[in-house]
Amino acid sequence: MPDIVPFTTGPVREKKVISLGFFRTGSNSLQEALNILGYRDVFHSSAMARSPEKWVGLAAAADANIACLPSYTGRTYTREDWDVYFGPCEALTDVTPFAEPLLNAYPEARVILIHRDFDAWSESFLNTLVRPSSEGVLAWLSGNFMEPMLGMYISQTAWKLYMGLFGVCDLRKTTDRTIMRAGYDRHYNNVRRMVPPERLLELDLKDLDWEPVCKFLGKEIPNVPFPRLNEGRVFRNEYRRLHFLAILGGTLKLVSFIGLAGGVLMASIWFGRQRGYMP
Repeated sequence: MPDIVPFTTGPVREKKVISLGFFRTGSNSLQEALNILGYRDVFHSSAMARSPEKWVGLAAAADANIACLPSYTGRTYTREDWDVYFGPCEALTDVTPFAEPLLNAYPEARVILIHRDFDAWSESFLNTLVRPSSEGVLAWLSGNFMEPMLGMYISQTAWKLYMGLFGVCDLRKTTDRTIMRAGYDRHYNNVRRMVPPERLLELDLKDLDWEPVCKFLGKEIPNVPFPRLNEGRVFRNEYRRLHFLAILGGTLKLVSFIGLAGGVLMASIWFGRQRGYMP
């Protein structure tokens, strides 16, 4: 796998805002809010949903920065490395598995930390992300066989990120509520420890709105409602779409290969008989 694969290209810009709430804590809504406030090229993983090639870069970043993974390379990214990956992005959301290296790389960034009730969050996280990506025959076939056959590593990269959240090397452990609770608390405490209070805005999801966000960022409140996006439905639909396309594409590739192999075999038999090599 390449060392660093850029998510996007363009001039390197200052990273002004980093959102480090766990997945399923309003990151898609916050991304849209930051877009409205004028931040350029705000990153969110949903931008990669229909661009499988971009997941190669995310997988490389996971292997380099998440120590619990069996594929860990120990190549922790520096600021220059992250600049290659995120380049023109002025704000980053949905990057929780990389919280510590990003905070070390961009100590000047303002940090937004959104949390929610753990029980509600864990159920949403499992039902929206972990289970649709890993449970069931279609998900298993897609992630382990069909996607790699097509050069796609979306499911496997997502699994790495989920394991990284909780510091485990077995995807099955990401559904253990005790492990989830420990990882959840550890992450939020680490962010509080690393970020000075004057650069940290911590909010409950139910309080996410223009007033606290704009006050923290020094922005005027826009004359539009705060965006409320149903990212859960988007992710579930995208996983279904991904699995369908991977199964379809992999099946077509297998059929083509079998057809080609059969044609080569028949031609070889014909040639052998013509030359008297076969009865």
